Amino acid sequence: MIKVLLPLLGAALLFSTSAAAQSAALGDVVQTRLGPVRGETVTDAGSTARIWRGIPYASAPVGELRWKPPQAAKPWTQVRDATKWPNRCPQGASNMGVSAPISEDCLYLNVVTAAKSPGEKRAVMVFYHGGGLTSGTGNSTTYNHPKLPNQGVVVVTVNSRLGPFGYLAHPALAAEGRGSGNYGTLDIRASLEWVRDNIAAFGGDPQNVTIFGESGGGVKVTSQLASPLSAGLFHRAIVQSGSALVMPQRSTTKEAAEARGVALAQALGAPQGPGGLAAMRAAKWEDVLAAATKSKFTAGVVVDGDVIPAPVHELFAQGRQNKVPLIVGANEGEASLRSDVPEMAKLHSASGAPTFVYNFSQLPLGWRREKGCVAFHGLELSYVFGAIPVGLTSPTTQGLARGGGCSVRAPEHDDEDVKVADQFSKIWAQFAKTGDPSTPGLIDWPKYTAADPAYLDIGAPLEIKRGVEAAYVAPPAGSTRVPGTPAP
Repeated sequence: MIKVLLPLLGAALLFSTSAAAQSAALGDVVQTRLGPVRGETVTDAGSTARIWRGIPYASAPVGELRWKPPQAAKPWTQVRDATKWPNRCPQGASNMGVSAPISEDCLYLNVVTAAKSPGEKRAVMVFYHGGGLTSGTGNSTTYNHPKLPNQGVVVVTVNSRLGPFGYLAHPALAAEGRGSGNYGTLDIRASLEWVRDNIAAFGGDPQNVTIFGESGGGVKVTSQLASPLSAGLFHRAIVQSGSALVMPQRSTTKEAAEARGVALAQALGAPQGPGGLAAMRAAKWEDVLAAATKSKFTAGVVVDGDVIPAPVHELFAQGRQNKVPLIVGANEGEASLRSDVPEMAKLHSASGAPTFVYNFSQLPLGWRREKGCVAFHGLELSYVFGAIPVGLTSPTTQGLARGGGCSVRAPEHDDEDVKVADQFSKIWAQFAKTGDPSTPGLIDWPKYTAADPAYLDIGAPLEIKRGVEAAYVAPPAGSTRVPGTPAP
């Protein structure tokens, strides 16, 4: 009888403990599966939330783990300080996230929530930053602003391997097993596994996860849509100005990627044959970046037959992608509105998956007054996250402004900008919660289909239109980004 009662008592105790944890107030210290972390409270523009910075989701990919799939992070027992930004992953000079140091020990994420208790099961939005797979960071006051979490979601921002550290392919690496050319893609998957296993402690629902990203972050999102390994780890997706991977000409074959890897190894001075990989792994990360520059290495998601089983366009055309509800779009001054945005929408909607298309046309007051200035690449981020005005003054926004023919200075903003930001963040949160961005009292957003190519123009006012290709407005001739700002 005792042997029977003990398991029952244990189960009852576990249920009681779990129920107590679910009802307890969410404080600065949260217990993850690997150990406790201490965050802090942040307030901006009337919104308040808690943030935890620099939580490891995988071990540092250094030494023998360089160019290996991400490995589980080691647990800890003492409360870990999570109030400082983590390292940026190795990258060249840019104006993105310059306040944090660079290190290969960079597989960290940040969590922002306004939940009051762990049991709230809020929709989760996991954001992947831009930078063309070569630069950038999730460490941003814009991306981690408290406004979006106050729309009833939990926001996670992620750092993953970039450039040659995330996307190097080489025959010797392929011989070791999975990952050659797609270590960064596997990092993204590992971050979603962390969300699945830990986000409930922050008030999130691991069964309701939306992945979203801008520019290179949109490419990362597309890679997860294309990878069968990530099936079930997310339930909705948003691609902002980053849908080009779906175009046939953007496919990176294994053979082409390995040729780039061999050229980089030669530029690094690594010996051919046995000992070559050891020499590459022993090199300083700065020297690897220098060799990448010398060999003209370009980072791209690789069709390796495993992580990415076939060209992305082919996967979408055959309906083999992860068929979750999708929002895809770009900004008014981006030519992708005439090419990859409608292409991704057509292919995804044809597979039967709910698909929604947008164009972002809003300009802050100061740039609205400038003749020829149009909504440029990356401008929507300040509005998506509700980071008005702080996002408009960031070095990244300023660096991209010239690409829309706008002056490179912090623009004035007005109540219209604040209203558009509030509406935008509400719509994105509504999609994350339900898979349908239609928001009661705000907008009824119809699905995109080949027969009815509806899209939402996000500006003042919100408007439903047809044919997003016609939404493109070319920036003034000669418009360019400020040097140091990564390409899309």
